[in-house]
Amino acid sequence: MSQSIEVLNLRTQRDFQYVLKMETQMKGLKAKFRQIEDDRKTLMTKHFQELKEKMDELLPLIPVLEQYKTDAKLITQFKEEIRNLSAVLTGIQEEIGAYDYEELHQRVLSLETRLRDCMKKLMDIKKRKEEKRQQKVEA
Repeated sequence: MSQSIEVLNLRTQRDFQYVLKMETQMKGLKAKFRQIEDDRKTLMTKHFQELKEKMDELLPLIPVLEQYKTDAKLITQFKEEIRNLSAVLTGIQEEIGAYDYEELHQRVLSLETRLRDCMKKLMDIKKRKEEKRQQKVEA
């Protein structure tokens, strides 16, 4: 029986040593988990701060992008106006192309003559009004 007690005592001491060793390892693991959790919180805070700083750096780009969008719309409008103008110019070119140079020159000369005649009539009318005014002043 004493031998059984001795064996039991040895086993108990061995188990106790094992439990103590495991307790030390458990405390070490617990400390590591705390450290990992603290590191994770620190890293999250650090990454959040870095992200916030990057956002602050990019904030001035918003008005630039808005201006870019406005400019892009304006360019689109200009392109549409250019297309319309090109169509009008093509129509004019086709219309002008229907006449040869000599015919156009004759039309220009005819228009110049008509313009001179109109100017002459206006001058005559102005001259008559001036004469009538002079007659009223003398009378």
